[in-house]
Formats: sequence, C-alpha cells, structure tokens
Amino acid sequence: MKDSIMKTLNKRSRLLWSIFILGLIVQVVQLTFVGCSHTTPYYHPDIPANERQDIATEGTLHYRILLLGDGGQPTQDEPVLKTLQSWAEKAPEKTTIIFLGDNMYPDGMTEQKKHEAPARLDPQLEVVKSADTHGLFIPGNHDWTNGKEEGYHALLAQEQYINENLTREPKFLPKSGSPGPVMLELPMPNPVVRLIVLDTQWWLHQHEKPEKETKAIIEELKNFLDTDLPILVVGHHPLQSYGVHGGFFDWKAHLFPVRIAKKWLWVPVPIVGSLYPLVRWYVVKSDQDLSGTLNKYMVAQLNDTFSTSKKTPLLIYASGHEHSLQVLKGDVTDYLLVSGLASSEKATEVSHGDNTLFAHQHTGFMAIDYLTDGRILLRVIEPAKKEVQLHLWLQR
Repeated sequence: MKDSIMKTLNKRSRLLWSIFILGLIVQVVQLTFVGCSHTTPYYHPDIPANERQDIATEGTLHYRILLLGDGGQPTQDEPVLKTLQSWAEKAPEKTTIIFLGDNMYPDGMTEQKKHEAPARLDPQLEVVKSADTHGLFIPGNHDWTNGKEEGYHALLAQEQYINENLTREPKFLPKSGSPGPVMLELPMPNPVVRLIVLDTQWWLHQHEKPEKETKAIIEELKNFLDTDLPILVVGHHPLQSYGVHGGFFDWKAHLFPVRIAKKWLWVPVPIVGSLYPLVRWYVVKSDQDLSGTLNKYMVAQLNDTFSTSKKTPLLIYASGHEHSLQVLKGDVTDYLLVSGLASSEKATEVSHGDNTLFAHQHTGFMAIDYLTDGRILLRVIEPAKKEVQLHLWLQR
C-alpha cells in the first residue's frame, strides 16, 4: 500500500515538474519573440544621421502647432511642460498648443474629484498662460471617467473649468460632449493648415452622451477633408500603434505583470504573467485597445473616410493615448503621430513596425512648423540636453 502511494506521488511530482519545465520553455520562447521596449530612440534605417537632431530652418515660420498628450498626472515641475513652454514662447502669436486628451487622471472631473483639478489641470493651463499663446484641449477616455456612467458630466465640468481659465480661443473642443468633427483654419485670416478635431472617446462611451448618427459624423468629416490646404486631424485614440494599446507588451509585462497597475511593484509572476497580455488582447478586447470591438469600428469608419476623400496636399492624424512617442508612415493618411507622454511616471512600452520612422518610450511632444514657403517640418522634442530627437520634412 505504501509503495503504491509513493509511486502515485512520484508520478504526480514528475508530471508537475514536466508541466513546469514545459511552461518555462514556453515562457522563454515567448520572451524571445516579445523583445524589449525602445527605452532609447528607435529610428527607421532609412532615417539619416543628420535628421536625428535639430535643423536651422531657412524659411520663415508662418505657424506652429505643438502636440502633447496625456498630461493629466504631472509630477511637480514636470520637465516636459517646461520644455513645451519654452518652445511656445519662441513665437507665441504664431503657436497653438494642442493637449491630446487624458487631461485629468484617473477619472476626470467628477464631483468627488473636482478638488484635484488644480493639481491635474493647472500645470497644463499655466503653460498656455505663461507663454501667452493659444491652447486647445481635446478629451480622452480618462476625461470621460474611463467609460463610467458619470463620464459625460465629468467632461462638461472639465470643459467649463478650462474655458474659465483660458482667455483665447479655441480652449476646449469639441464642445459639450459632441463627437465632432470641428473644423478650424489656422491662422486667420491667412490659413496654412486645416485642423479637424474629433472626440474619439464619444465612439467608445456606452453611457449618457449627446446623440449623433455615425452617418452624419462621417459626412461632415468628408466635407471638411475637401480642401487644398494641408490637413491635421486630432483625436485622442490612435488609428495604429506599436504600444500597449496596439498589443505590444515587453518582457517586463510578462514577468512582472503587477507593474501594469503599480510601476514600483516588481513582483515576479513567471508563466502565469504571460496570460495577462494574451487575455487582454484576445479575450477581454478592451475598447481602449485597438483589438476592442467599438475601437475597431471607429478606426474602420475613419480610415474608410480618409481613404475615399479627395487627395489633399498632406493629411496627418495625431493622437495621444499611448504613453510613448511614435512617428508612423501612414497608409490612408500620410503620417500617423502618437505624441502621448506628458507625465514622467506613466511611460509605457513601445515597439516598432515596418512603417515606424521613430519610436521612444519617453516623455516628449511634437512640433509641426508650417513655413511661409509652403514647406512643413516635424520635430520630435524631449526634455533633455539634446531636445530635438528627430526632424522630418513632411512637405518640401
């Protein structure tokens, strides 16, 4: 009897050991393919060395747009906000700063969180006011309380707060929880760019919100795309990404999955930890990720509209949401920009694809300069000794 029990225990022990070894092999194979996040700047091989730094522009600046997202949890004296202000101060009358959503973490300006507005929003507002320039805030998912029931009312409260604290238009768009699109031509009276503003979280929010038919949104967008001016479309959510919302998780996410919630929690959970990325992308399919059902529908509608529109001189789509910097060559758009990191504590992983021109897991923002001779220059800027990480002529 004793021998029989021992044999059974030995069999179970060998089975468990075999399962562990198999799991370990699977983990190693997974990590081999997963790779690392770009904690140093990634450049497409075709980007020459002289474009990986700043350039002295010979033409005269007509207008500048600065793009910065996800600034709703700034650290004290946030370096990227200081750098942003210094760039706005170079030509304040010719500059608009666009804050690309998630202006207030974690759940927007609910009744319970209104007291946090000065800490979350004021550092961003102060950049605009101190530089004496134009500022535009657009909403992100956290401004809609990340999809919770009170999202619409929290959004309206934030809009009111921003409008009361800024004097120059455009302040906050789209207005009153509308999905947009809203069209502006900048600067007036001699515009060099048509700006189209979308509230992408409206598409994903499943509670109270203003009603609008998808067909009406798309028809308005098509009409706004009919122009001979270069076009910049801004919305919080990216149409393509090689960050976590695009399904990329580096080895740290597989071995230390608890860091998704708390960056400082380096608790190893090997093998089991790899389930989180797979379940999130293939099973849960959050609508905040590109795998989500509503997200896929929105992206398909927008891409289809862009692809069937009249060919414009230049069509750029800029977004935040990802906590990284990405410059992608577009398919139905000329370029896709992800300029989503204004909070040092919230950097997330980013990889690259064939169409990635630049990627970096770092704080920073992007500047688009429209010159008087018709050329258009993009810069990727970080709060570092070498501020400009990339300059790229979008139109010569």
